[in-house]
Amino acid sequence: ETLQMELLPAGALDRCADRLVMGVCSHYELDGDRREPGLALLNSLPRAVFINSRLLEQQCEPLVKAPLHYTPNGVDTSFFTPATQPRARGVGELRVGWAGSLGNMGAAQRGFHDVIEPAVAAVPGAVLHTAIREQQWRTAAEMVEWYRELDVYVCASVDEGTPNPCLEAAACGIPIVTTRVGNMPELIVDGVNGYFHDGTAASLAERLTVLRDSPSHTAQLGARIRGDIAEWDWSHQAERYAQMFESVIGGSRAGRTKRWWRRNGCR
Repeated sequence: ETLQMELLPAGALDRCADRLVMGVCSHYELDGDRREPGLALLNSLPRAVFINSRLLEQQCEPLVKAPLHYTPNGVDTSFFTPATQPRARGVGELRVGWAGSLGNMGAAQRGFHDVIEPAVAAVPGAVLHTAIREQQWRTAAEMVEWYRELDVYVCASVDEGTPNPCLEAAACGIPIVTTRVGNMPELIVDGVNGYFHDGTAASLAERLTVLRDSPSHTAQLGARIRGDIAEWDWSHQAERYAQMFESVIGGSRAGRTKRWWRRNGCR
């Protein structure tokens, strides 16, 4: 982000500050050495700041002067859909999925090697299936088929704004077992449409064992999450962005009109 800022012409953002929108998409963006310069930027330039989870909103509200707009990510529920026929599942088997990048923010932030891999290894009959970006790029259509072959999707991230694969898996009718990151607390109802774990391999393994031993319960969770994710469709979530842009554009127009009157000696 800093590099991108440095590549912009001097004063480019200042000249459009009256209509500039910036966002905070994960806690990671305001952690460590990024926190002070990030907050300084958010408090000096944008007219509005968009936030994609309630947890981030709570963190940023006392720190950011500009108006905050809650704009959670969405998912295309007409594209990411369940399989027409349930996957045949052997007794004592569980196909566990994880998708994403291990390079972006690092594997440790994702909990991949220290939580997900040992948790799956600790559950007899569980097999980990991955869609790792650095290993193989999959098209959106290929990802739909990949999700449909799973019994459960897991997330063990330390920081997130929105773990988008969780939304996509949910739209495909796959139950989620996740840490309480980003907007997962807004989607997951523990034991009803998925499960939370505490970020340890032991906790995740415990949840996976429950799902392995009860295929009917797993199917119920999947059906419920598919119904609940309907509210996260982009047809609904896009309205939040539209409201934000309208508030910024409207205010920007008003500001430009006032400046024109002042320049021309009017009050």
